[in-house]
Formats: sequence, structure tokens, C-alpha cells
Amino acid sequence: MITIHHTRASDLDTIMDIFHFAKQRMREFGNKSQWINGYPSTEIVIKDIEGSNSYLIKSDNKILGIFTFIVGDEPNYSNIDGEWPDNKTYGTIHRIASAPGATGVADIALDFCKKSGVNIRIDTHADNAPMLGWIAKRGFTYCGIIHVEDGTPRKAFQLSNSF
Repeated sequence: MITIHHTRASDLDTIMDIFHFAKQRMREFGNKSQWINGYPSTEIVIKDIEGSNSYLIKSDNKILGIFTFIVGDEPNYSNIDGEWPDNKTYGTIHRIASAPGATGVADIALDFCKKSGVNIRIDTHADNAPMLGWIAKRGFTYCGIIHVEDGTPRKAFQLSNSF
């Protein structure tokens, strides 16, 4: 049985291990520019946990993956080289990662986020081919380019809440 629950401070080491594994996988798939320079940092993860925005996906008490889902304005999305389809309330999926050997984590996270009833936005680096492929297959609309805190560009997408 798959369960999703808020992460706790006691999950921090496991979360950071999953992120480390995810970074290795990104590099193996040619994405050398995303999640660099210590990102995501322990401080960011703690902020996600304290904000009740960080989630663990488990199956039979085994951790499959992690994701962050924040409903409300994402500051990085206020300026876009392109256009959002609408200005309705949205939630943003961030920092999604699978544990070694886990599959289907992104779909499980998306299904969970859809239950919020809001539009869903997501962004990724242009070199993140696996994530771009997943986004395309899930019906997201490409909206344009946003820039994250360090100024680097990301492709931005929205899934409208007509799902």
C-alpha cells in the first residue's frame, strides 16, 4: 500500500541521501547543470519540512521518494518569458526525487497534488530529458522560461485543474 505523509526532521538524512542519488542520475542522463552548488541544501529541506510542504512517498514502510508541493504564489514564476494560461490559484511541485530502485514516484506525487483542486505548475532545466518527457506525457502545457534564484533559466509548465 502506498502512503504519502509530511516529512519530519528525523527524515532529513534519508531525504538528503535520495537527493544525492537523484543528482547522480541527472548527471548520468546528461543533466550537468541542475541541482548544483549544494542544491537542494539542508536549509531548503528544513524550510520545506517546517512549512509542511515536503512529502515522503512510502510503500510498506519503504521510502520510494520525496517531493515538495507548495500551494500559492511561487516568486520565481512572477516573471516569465511567455505566458501562464491563467492566474488561478496554483500549486508548484518542486524537488521531486526517487529513491534507488523506486519507480512511478512522479506519477504518485502528481496524483496527490491533483487532489488539491488547483492548477499545478512545474519547471525543470532544459537538459533534464527524463523530466521533460514525463511532463509532456502528463498533459502539462509549456508556458515559457522562468529564472530561479541563481538566475538560471528553467522551462515552465502548467497543468490546469480540469483534470
